[in-house]
Amino acid sequence: MYQYSKPKPIPIKLIDSAGFDLRQKAFQFVSANPNTTGAERGSEEQQGFGALAEIVVRKYLGMPEINPSNRPSLGYDFLLPTGIKVDVKCRGGTLPFKEEYLSNDDIPREAKHNFWPRQMNDDRLDVDIYLMTHLKTPSKKTRKLPGTKRQKWILYICGWVSKERVKREGVYLPRGSLTEQGKTWFTYQKHDIEFYNKNLNGLQSLDELLKIDQSDVNADIARKGDLNLTSVDAIRITYDLIGRGILNNKHLEYIKKKANITNEIKPILSSNQYFHLLEWFKEEGLITDKELERAAQILKKEPYTGI
Repeated sequence: MYQYSKPKPIPIKLIDSAGFDLRQKAFQFVSANPNTTGAERGSEEQQGFGALAEIVVRKYLGMPEINPSNRPSLGYDFLLPTGIKVDVKCRGGTLPFKEEYLSNDDIPREAKHNFWPRQMNDDRLDVDIYLMTHLKTPSKKTRKLPGTKRQKWILYICGWVSKERVKREGVYLPRGSLTEQGKTWFTYQKHDIEFYNKNLNGLQSLDELLKIDQSDVNADIARKGDLNLTSVDAIRITYDLIGRGILNNKHLEYIKKKANITNEIKPILSSNQYFHLLEWFKEEGLITDKELERAAQILKKEPYTGI
């Protein structure tokens, strides 16, 4: 039986000859068995990263190597000895996995994981739990599998979660939705579900995965996690709902206290656009310098400083 612990990433280095061998196997597997069906399927690179994560997990759990001829289902990658169906999820990036990251307002943002809604809502994809991983790769120009023996690749084992809890608590974002990444934003090109790392079940070691049984899955299905938003976005949304007359300052103070955030949060739009609007209101005679001075205490204009 599994014993809950807070998620803490487990790094597995995929370097030297041993790591290269695993990367070579992932490359060979995807080359021989590309997934060319299904809407919004993963790219060849994404399929390669997913295969590598599964190959690594199988190796460290003492399981047989990945084999397309005896894969039990499209919905999951392997069965645990307890009968639990596991799907390994992997996201690749050039940075190591961090549980929190700083933006340029020095306020931490919590890390998240991503799911495809079409998989989550397809009952034919029979799976009990997802094992969430993150693959640190070389630069985008040089990270094509299998890479080289000298390159540094690291797989982070982040934790696990039941499919049913992701369906219940994850936040669905339609294609084109905006999300924050580091010091900038991007829009999702595909439909997405965000689920935050802090809400995963942690693993002290990878072989602890073998202890998960149906009672653990049921307990996770019933578990109530925290917000699947960054604390910063929760405050931004609260500000917006106050402006729309739905919430009030009591809710803002509550969320700020719960998140332990006292700094001013940077807006999504440029602060220059805020000042432009305020100056227009002043020209219309609706505000005075007092409001502009107050805004200057909270927001900072961003002058052009050259390329």
